Amino acid sequence: MEKPPVWPPGCKIRSCRHAENEENGSNECSLADQENNELSGIAGISPASQCLSFIQNYAKNSLSSRFISKIPSYEPSFTVSYLINSCGFSPESAFSVSETVHFESPQKPDSVIGFLKNHGFSQSQIRSLINRRPKLLLANPDKSLLSKFQFFYSKRISSSELRRILSLNPHVLEYDLANRIVPSFNFFKDLTQCSDDKVFLAYKNCSGILTRNLEFVFTPNLAILREKGVPESVLMNKLLVHPRIFAVNPENFRRATEEVKKLGFNPLQQLFLVALQALIQISKSTWERKFNVFKQWGWSDEDIVSAFEKYPRCMLFSEHKISENMDFFVNTMGCKSSYIANHPVLLSYSLEKRIIPRCSVLKALLSKGLIEKFNVNSIMVCTEKVFLQRFVTPFEDPYFLKLYEEKQTL
Repeated sequence: MEKPPVWPPGCKIRSCRHAENEENGSNECSLADQENNELSGIAGISPASQCLSFIQNYAKNSLSSRFISKIPSYEPSFTVSYLINSCGFSPESAFSVSETVHFESPQKPDSVIGFLKNHGFSQSQIRSLINRRPKLLLANPDKSLLSKFQFFYSKRISSSELRRILSLNPHVLEYDLANRIVPSFNFFKDLTQCSDDKVFLAYKNCSGILTRNLEFVFTPNLAILREKGVPESVLMNKLLVHPRIFAVNPENFRRATEEVKKLGFNPLQQLFLVALQALIQISKSTWERKFNVFKQWGWSDEDIVSAFEKYPRCMLFSEHKISENMDFFVNTMGCKSSYIANHPVLLSYSLEKRIIPRCSVLKALLSKGLIEKFNVNSIMVCTEKVFLQRFVTPFEDPYFLKLYEEKQTL
């Protein structure tokens, strides 16, 4: 068996610290994409570069593909015409979908679309569902769809919520109810001791919850984390919110957990699993893009490694969000880029809901001479109640509260 790579010599690892506030996103995924990925490490030259390369190469290799559709010049097929006229697809999208599904008569697709409309699906929801799983247009609603809808309704999920979930994650409709969906549902519910609605919440975050044999990966991977001392409550919470990180080959999963410990993260703290999520979930190419974004703002290798140690969630944000927050703090608020590197939690906050409203009030207070200076990190970290008590309500002028509320609604 191949030995796990050793942390590069000379790389100083500081223990991680608590960070506050989290912004979660919902990302569609498939557990099948997780099971075949290999984790591998490489070494660089300088200690910081070695640390950086080490973190990069413990991310999974993504199995992504690109498809560029071209509209042919010949007469569109029946399938394309049907998708355009009956489902409201654009010609480009219709041609793309027709690469996956083909039919010569409207009988089957009409029955599927009629079934979905009877269950309250809007045309946009139907279009979203078909775009993700085109072959569902060839299904027999009475034989393959009705029983699944009845099962979902038996779990007391509302029809509106079911429509929303299935239009975004219709994968489950292609699987056998008795042999896959029901066993997977029951396994996950028993494992987490959660309510039915929490199972659907997990499915929204990872469609494979109801379509894969979870026992082969979840059980051994949870055992690995228990060996490391991760508290059961932390495990179950992470399993419900981010189940995809547990869907890795157990050997690779163990190697990743070892490297997270070497980084200095404490298994008793939640950041241990956040760092593990970053190493497992993010593809190598995405790591590289995010590193480049940080370097464009003047961060050194040491800055990137330090920020990850302090707040590993900073690598889970999109490049767009990272760039937007960096731009505002540096170019609008006059912060040094190194200040953000020292306080990477600032990258987690919503620009529209928190950063701009609070900074607008503070700049107004400064312009009127009501305050002399403020600490950006402290201002962003505090709760809304504390912020209002310190910087809005003490001043009699209603302008500041109005300004704060106006900026929040933009």
